[in-house]
Amino acid sequence: MKRRSALRVAWALLLTFGLLAWNTFPAASDATKTTTGTATGEHWEISGDLTEACTCAVPCTCNFGGGPSPRHYCYALFSLDIQKGHYGKAKLNGLRLAGTHGKKADVWYIDERASPEQASALKAIARRLLKDPKKKVYVETARITQEVGEKGNRLEVGERGGFEADYIMGLDKKTPVVVENNTSWNIPRSIKGKTKRLHYKDRHGNKFDLKETNSNQGKFDWTDQTPVYF
Repeated sequence: MKRRSALRVAWALLLTFGLLAWNTFPAASDATKTTTGTATGEHWEISGDLTEACTCAVPCTCNFGGGPSPRHYCYALFSLDIQKGHYGKAKLNGLRLAGTHGKKADVWYIDERASPEQASALKAIARRLLKDPKKKVYVETARITQEVGEKGNRLEVGERGGFEADYIMGLDKKTPVVVENNTSWNIPRSIKGKTKRLHYKDRHGNKFDLKETNSNQGKFDWTDQTPVYF
């Protein structure tokens, strides 16, 4: 009787741990995705216009491998206007993905025009872009207005804030100053600008309101295999 009881207990333990092991191992379909895409999902590609401004003075010394100036911090507000892109089979053409790097948190903003499938794709891309966050990360939905002109750029993220900037013209007074291969943003050429006003405030504790700060405008072309984005 004792031997039968012991065997029953042994079988019960094996079944219990077997079921636990089955539920904790990744599914085979999930594992195979890593061969054609990222470790977290599908292959993706996005390209278009990057519009950004930060709390540093012009030129932002962070763009040249230095620290923030003239303050001890560099908080940024930016947006990606995806002119051509996809996440797996989900098309992302015409959508925008905005974000802010503030004192208290990093916040991503998904274009309010995105379908549920597109919104999930943009969230997945955002996770990849910010691979190693140093602060809390939040994701919200907003109306994102991003304008790129010949003499300046403008960005508005819902009611959270935004900026408008004029490009800095070179010696000929006609052509904007351009920096190639800056150290902060993975864009080949960055048009330098100066904001008229940069302001932002959210419910997570981030807040800044400044004038005449640095702005960048450039073309991005990123995939899930791009080594570094910013």
